Parts: sequence; C-alpha cells; structure tokens
Amino acid sequence: MPLLDHPKNVDDLSGDKGFQWKFHCDVCGNGFDTSFIPSRSANSQRRLGFLSSGLGAVGSFSGSGGFYGASQAASGAQQYKNQSAEWHKEHDNAFQQAVNEARVHFKKCPKCKAFVCDDDWNTQAGLCTTDAPSMAAEYQAAKSQAAVEQMRTQVASQQQWNGDTSNRTTVCSKCGKTAGAEKFCQNCGNPLSFKECPSCHKQNPPNISFCGECGGRLA
Repeated sequence: MPLLDHPKNVDDLSGDKGFQWKFHCDVCGNGFDTSFIPSRSANSQRRLGFLSSGLGAVGSFSGSGGFYGASQAASGAQQYKNQSAEWHKEHDNAFQQAVNEARVHFKKCPKCKAFVCDDDWNTQAGLCTTDAPSMAAEYQAAKSQAAVEQMRTQVASQQQWNGDTSNRTTVCSKCGKTAGAEKFCQNCGNPLSFKECPSCHKQNPPNISFCGECGGRLA
C-alpha cells in the first residue's frame, strides 16, 4: 500500500468496538478527533460470542514516521494482536477515511513538511509559523519586550530609597519653616543642634523648653 500523506503525529484510539484516531499539530500539539467508525466484524463476532472479553481496552499508537496503512501499523501493536483479519482490514479502510477527514484541518508546510493547524500557519507566507513567524505577532512581541527593557533601565537609573530615615528634615523652632538636615536652619540660620538637659544630660530636640526625660528646664 502506498504511503499516505497525512499528519504523522497521531494517536490510534481504536478498540474492538470500532475505530477512531486523534491527529495532532506538529507545532502546538493541538489535536483533532476523527469520527468514530463502528466495527462491523466485531459486532458480528460479538453476537456469535466469538470475541474474547479481554479485548475491550482502547489502545494508543503514535509516531513521527509515515504509515503505509493502518493494518500494518496495528499488526505490530500488542493490543491488536488477537483481532481478526477482517477487523484489521476494516481498521485499514477506516484509517484512510480518518485521514481524509482530518486532512482538511491541517496544512502541510512545503519547507519542513510539518502538518500544522490554522493557529500555526502563516497564510501570507504559505509556510508554518516555525519557518515563517507572523510579522505582526513578532512586531508586537518585540515592542512589548522593548518597553519592558526601557522600563527596567529607567527604574535602574533612579535613586532608590534605602530605608535610612536618619537624614530627615526638621522644622526650625525660630522661623517655623523646613530647616533641612544640617546643623543650622537653611532659612534663618538658627542652630538645629540638640539641647542637652543640665540635670539628666538627655539630648532633646532644639524646639522644646523642658526636658522630655526629667522635666527640667532647658537653657
């Protein structure tokens, strides 16, 4: 049987009751389930009581190579070894139907030969997005990345607060304006040094008249 041209990333979901496959996009992995095709030979044998009760498990087969026919692929699978020759013939015919059904949901890239879904197909270029990324999508991605890099550069260039509050400004007790963080008021020149209590030697702010520790009068 000649090589079937179809997506090679495929799971065989067939069982003793019938046949079904799931074809996957070679880029994103999204899949398409083909219609379930009942097995006439299995139904006939079941009515006659010839089918073993242990053949109900659904099998799975996937690969990257080409299929020369579903019956050849299935013959090597352990889960199908006890199926009848009629079942394998049905399986082969059902696979060809499934290929025809699934093929319209995928496009074959002429460059890399991958089968891809619509989301991974560049219609303008006639290639898959792996070989020909969408310029609009790439532009938006590059624009967003550039904006992030510019934001990081801007943040890095700014002086960040390190949590140190020791260098905070005070209010001058003489003029009432913001005095700055030096020893003298930047507006009137009034000394901003702490007042030492003559009784307990506590250091008090310069704008109070009585010691906060002992209540003694400050000079």
